[in-house]
Amino acid sequence: MTLAGVSGDPLDIAEALARDQEYSFAVLSDHAREVMRAYGVEDPANETAWPAIFVIGPEGKVLKRLMLETYKERPLVDAILESLPAEGAPSP
Repeated sequence: MTLAGVSGDPLDIAEALARDQEYSFAVLSDHAREVMRAYGVEDPANETAWPAIFVIGPEGKVLKRLMLETYKERPLVDAILESLPAEGAPSP
């Protein structure tokens, strides 16, 4: 499994954030907000994105989408993964 964050900041700022926060995953830059638009989380009025978490399966299908109230509170990765249905089980 691969974990990555997506930031609307330019690449140098996104990389500095990941380094300063000691993230154990890559932080990618979407300064043009193309990914934000594609996933329906762009907030054009504020030139940013609504905080969200997506779990994307190996075939590119979105397995889980979490829209968050604030970027300051994020669920733990383990909790998100544990909430996914077992492989082959029907989705709730």
